[in-house]
Amino acid sequence: MLDFSSLPMGATLLAPAHLHPLIRQKLLQTTHGLLGLRLYTLNGYLSAQSLEDAPSEASILFAYRERIKQLSSSLHIYQEAALTSVFLKECMQCLDDLKIWQIPLSVLSEQEEAHAERKTILTALYPIETQGDLIVKAIREIAHKDAHMVYIYDAFFTPQQQQLVNLLVRQGATLLQDEEIPHERKFYHAVNKRQEIEGCAQYILRHEMKAEDVAITLADTSYIPILKQIFNRYHIPYTNLVASAASSIIVKRAHMLLNYYLQPTQEHLLACLDCGIFHEETLSSLLQYLQIYQKDFFQPFDHLQTLSTTSHILNETDVAKLKEIEERAEIARQHIAEQLRPLMHPASYEEMLLTVLKLLKNSLGNDMQQSAVLQDVMNVINEVYPYIKEKDDITFLLQLLADITVHSTIHQLQGVSVTSLKQGSCTRKHHFLLGATQNQYPAFMAKRGIFDEHYYETLPYPSMEHRYQLHLKQLRKLLNRSQHLYISYPLGTYEGKSLEAALEIEQMFDERAKPYPLQEMYEKADIALTITSQTAHALFVRNQQIKGSISSIERYVKCPFSYFLRYGLGIREPMKLGFADSYMGTLSHYLLETLTKQQGKAYTSVCETTLTALIDKEIDALQEVFSDMRTRLQILRIRIESSMMQTLRRLASFEEHSHFQPWQQEREFQYEIPVTSDVTLALHGFIDRLDVYDDILCILDYKSSAKTLSETKVFAAMQLQLLTYSIVMAKLEQKEIMGAYYLSLKNENIPHPAGKLSRRKPVTYTPIEKADLQDAIIKTHRIHGWTMYPNVSLLDDEGTHVSGVRCNKDQLIKASKLYDLHSIERWFTSIYQQLAKRMLDGDIVIEPSEDACLYCDFHAICRFHGMPFERKAMVETDDSLYRKGEDEDA
Repeated sequence: MLDFSSLPMGATLLAPAHLHPLIRQKLLQTTHGLLGLRLYTLNGYLSAQSLEDAPSEASILFAYRERIKQLSSSLHIYQEAALTSVFLKECMQCLDDLKIWQIPLSVLSEQEEAHAERKTILTALYPIETQGDLIVKAIREIAHKDAHMVYIYDAFFTPQQQQLVNLLVRQGATLLQDEEIPHERKFYHAVNKRQEIEGCAQYILRHEMKAEDVAITLADTSYIPILKQIFNRYHIPYTNLVASAASSIIVKRAHMLLNYYLQPTQEHLLACLDCGIFHEETLSSLLQYLQIYQKDFFQPFDHLQTLSTTSHILNETDVAKLKEIEERAEIARQHIAEQLRPLMHPASYEEMLLTVLKLLKNSLGNDMQQSAVLQDVMNVINEVYPYIKEKDDITFLLQLLADITVHSTIHQLQGVSVTSLKQGSCTRKHHFLLGATQNQYPAFMAKRGIFDEHYYETLPYPSMEHRYQLHLKQLRKLLNRSQHLYISYPLGTYEGKSLEAALEIEQMFDERAKPYPLQEMYEKADIALTITSQTAHALFVRNQQIKGSISSIERYVKCPFSYFLRYGLGIREPMKLGFADSYMGTLSHYLLETLTKQQGKAYTSVCETTLTALIDKEIDALQEVFSDMRTRLQILRIRIESSMMQTLRRLASFEEHSHFQPWQQEREFQYEIPVTSDVTLALHGFIDRLDVYDDILCILDYKSSAKTLSETKVFAAMQLQLLTYSIVMAKLEQKEIMGAYYLSLKNENIPHPAGKLSRRKPVTYTPIEKADLQDAIIKTHRIHGWTMYPNVSLLDDEGTHVSGVRCNKDQLIKASKLYDLHSIERWFTSIYQQLAKRMLDGDIVIEPSEDACLYCDFHAICRFHGMPFERKAMVETDDSLYRKGEDEDA
C-alpha cells in the first residue's frame, strides 16, 4: 500500500470505505498518526461540500408515488407498474444520471408511445430533489475551490466518480497512484471453486508468504463462506473486506407485523409468533396448537377441556397431550393477545406504527447491530409517515423496508486482505484473483430494465463501449500493482456444469492455464459410535431385564443409533400435529377387532347399518377433538365405510373356505430369553388376531398395505414379528401353529379389461366374465406368510387364498414350503441373544439399513447422508428349516 506518512497536516484523503480500516492502520504506524487528517469517501466528501443532507431514498420514492398517482389516469402502458418501488427506483436512477450529466429533458425521445409516456413520468418527477441534485451542487462548489490539500487514493471508479476525480485533479487535488511495476504472472485452474481456494491456501503456505503481503480479490463473492472455512482450517489469518449486506431479523419482524395488520390471517399470525417477537415461556405450545386448530386468537382456547366422548383411535396419551398443549397455549395467548390488540384495532395509522415499533423494541436483546437496524426502521417510518394515508401506503412501505440490511463490521485487521472485484484491492506483494470465469469477469453491468442501453443510446450519455473500456482500464490498474499476480478459475460447478476462463484474462497470458498444484491431505473420518458396557447397562437394563417390543428390537437392527436415542436416552419423537394419516389404518384395525369379537366368523356378513354405527361413533369422537376438520372427517367417514365393505366382501370368500374361527383379538404376551447369567431379554407385545381350529392356531397380523415374509430379511433380523408370535403362542397355548400371515386391509387396484382379443386367424374376442374378475381379486389379495402345519386345507380348502398354497395335480391342497417352528425357535433365540449382547457391549453405530432413515425423526441428530448398509444373515440356516418330507409332497 502507498506510504501516507508524507501527507501534510490538514490534508483530506478520499478512499473507498472498505479500505478505511487498512488506511487507518497504516497511518497509525506513522509519526503523526491520524492527527490533522480527514478521511472521506467520495460521496461523503460531496455531502460535506454541499452542506445539505440528502433526502432519504424512502422519502423520495413516496414523493414520486404521490406524483405518479396524479398522473395515473393519463398513463396507459405504465399505469400499473408506475406505482411499484422497482419502477420508481429505476426512474430515480435515470433522473440522477440526467442531472449529473446535465442532460436536459427536452432531448428525451418521444418517437414511440412508451418513450413518450416515460418522458411524461420523468418530467413530472424531475423537480423532486434527489441525491443527484446535491451532487450537482457539490460539483459547482468544488469548481470554485482550491483542492490542493485533497489527496485521492486511486481505486476503482465508476464513470460518475471518475468525472468527479478529474474535476478535483483540475482544481489541484493529488491522485495517489501506485506505480505499475514489472511482475510475475501465473494462470491456474482447479476442478471447482472449493479446490481453487484450497489450491490458493496451499500455495500461500508452500511458498511461505507472509499473510500481510497477500491480497485476494474475489470475482465471485459466493466464495466467501468456503474461503473462511478453508483458511480457518489452514490457520491462515485474513480480513474479509467484502461489503456484505444480510437481511435483518428486525426487518423480517416488521414485515410480519405489518402483514398481519393488513391481512389478519392465521398464516400471518403464525409468522409473527415464530420470528422472535414474543418471548412467552409457553410460546411453543401456542404454535403447536395453532398448527392443529383454526381458532379466533382473541377468544379463549378451551374446547378440549370439556371433552366428554372417548375414542379408540386417539389413545389417552394423545388426548392428554393435546389438553396440555391447549392449557399452555391459552397462557401464552392471553399475554400476546393483549399486546396485539392495539395493532388490530388502532385509532390511527400513527398508533398502529407506534405499536409495531414498540413490539420490535421489546423483541431486541443486547445485539447492537439489530439496534442500529431498528433505528433505521424508525427513521424510514418517521420520514414517510406524512405520506401514509391508506392501507396501500403500508404495502408500499413494506417494499421499502426490505431494502434495510445489516452490514458486516470488521472487528480485527489481520493477515490476508479479501476484497471483491468491484471494490478493488489494496496494493500488496502477492495478489490472487479467484473465480475469473466468463460469468464473473469483468463483471461489467450494462443498463437494464425500463431504461436500458437501447434507451440510453438516444441520450448524450457515455456510450456502453466507452463505459466498458473505462471498466477494463480500472481492472487492469488494480491487477498491475503487485509484484506477483496469480489468476485462477474453476473448470466447473459442483453440479458438473463446465465453466471457462474469461476471454479478457486469457488474452493476458501467452499460455493456457495450468492445474493448481494441489496436495490431497484428506483422511477418512472414522465415526464409530460406542458407549461403555457400564453405560449400556445403565441405559438399557432395568431390573436385570432389557425390556421392549419386537418392533423396538427391529429398530435396533435397522439403526442401532436410532434405538439408542429412543430407548436409551428416552428421546421421544415429536407428536404428529393435527390429524395423522395413520388414524385411518388404526380405525380399520379397530373395526375388524370389534366385528370379529362381536360376530365371530360371521363378521364378514355384518350389515351396513351396524358398520356405519361403529364408524359414526369413532368419527364423532374425532370431530369433538378436531372440531375444525368436519369436512375432512366426513370424507374420511365415506371412504372408510366404502373401503371396509369391500374388505369384508373379499374376506368373506377367505372365511368361507377356512375351517378356522376367530378366537382372540389383541392378545397380549410376555416372553423372556436369557442373554447372560444375570440379564434376560423381556419381549412384550400384542397379536392382532388368533384363529383356532381344534388344537391348531393361525396367527394373523393386520397391515395397511401388502407385505411379504422374506427368508433373507427374517434371518437378517429385519422381520422378527410374525415368527416370534408363532414361537410364543406355541409355548403359551401348547398348540400346533398352522402358520403366521400378513392380512392386508388395502383394496388393491385390479386391472379390469373388457375382454381378450386373439389375433390368430380367425380373429376372436372373448369377454371377461365376472368370475374371472373375482378370481383376480382373490389372487391379488392373498394372505402372505409362512405355513408350518401340513394339513393346510384346513386354512384354505380351495388353495387360492393363501400365497404359496395351491391345489396340485392330484387335487390335494399343499404348501410349496412347510417351515419347522422348532428350528426357527432355535435360530431366533440365537439372533435375539446376539442383538442383546451387542446392546450390552455399547454398540450404537450409525449404520442404517435401506429405508431406515425414510421416516426417522432423529435424522437431524445423526445427519447421516451415506449409502445404506446391507444386513446379512445373523445365523447360518440349513435344511432343518423345512419340515422333512413335505417338499416332495408339495
